[in-house]
Amino acid sequence: MPNSPESGAPAFAAKMILMAVFLAISTVAVAQTNRPQGAAPDTANTKSGNAKTANARTFDPRDFSGVWNPAPYMQPKGEVNPIDLGGNPIPLPPFSPAGRATYETNKKFIAAGDVTSCDPYGTARNFFTPRPFELIKARDRLLQHFESYDNWREIGTDGRNFPTDLEPDFMGYSLGKWEGDAFVVESKGYNGKQFLTWQGFPISEGMHQTERWQRVDRDTLKILFTFDDPANYAKPWSITFFWKLKDWQLDAHPCTVSQLKEWDERVGHVDGLPGLDYGKPDNK
Repeated sequence: MPNSPESGAPAFAAKMILMAVFLAISTVAVAQTNRPQGAAPDTANTKSGNAKTANARTFDPRDFSGVWNPAPYMQPKGEVNPIDLGGNPIPLPPFSPAGRATYETNKKFIAAGDVTSCDPYGTARNFFTPRPFELIKARDRLLQHFESYDNWREIGTDGRNFPTDLEPDFMGYSLGKWEGDAFVVESKGYNGKQFLTWQGFPISEGMHQTERWQRVDRDTLKILFTFDDPANYAKPWSITFFWKLKDWQLDAHPCTVSQLKEWDERVGHVDGLPGLDYGKPDNK
């Protein structure tokens, strides 16, 4: 029997509802398709949008991966400034008498335009330069690539101990462990042939360096350094320093013979100290 107008009304209404739903879905799909590639949905005024924004700011406090640039302006006032450009930092570390004498000798050497060699800077001096470093997480170690002179450092993270036959080295031997969200690094085994900072603070083979790393927020790395070197300092002393996360790639900055030659010729080697004097005739 043919449908009456009354019996056809529910079916017609159902069809209209389905058509409205289809049009709504199509409109959303078109809007998403027309959004510029890579653009995020406009969720600024929604609860889900606020949640996504908060998630974007979260970070893993145990992940230091990335390139970190020094932020000396964040160092607490009153501490020894490891990159003071005046050459006469105040305050000075608590030198022992021998350490103070070595420091004064080193200062004269630096003021004369010292050029020694392409030896690695060592861990502390590499930290305290105006150049960044990159941290790369590996299975059993943390790799630290310093832009200055392209120096590398390995920090063991697998629970190993210091070798019993540790050979002194420019970069020392470093081990790290976690204490909560602080990464504590112990370093020793230095050869004493480098400066602690560019100002000429001395290092002995017996120096024990401790670092306490903390990622205090997504973009900020804080490290508390403690230097224990009885041959040069009357007591252990500390420096607090900060770095900022950057979306950078490290520049190539090797130390080469040509660079040393250029520097040696530019300063004219008038200091009267032993040096390299590349390309100059022997004195007769």
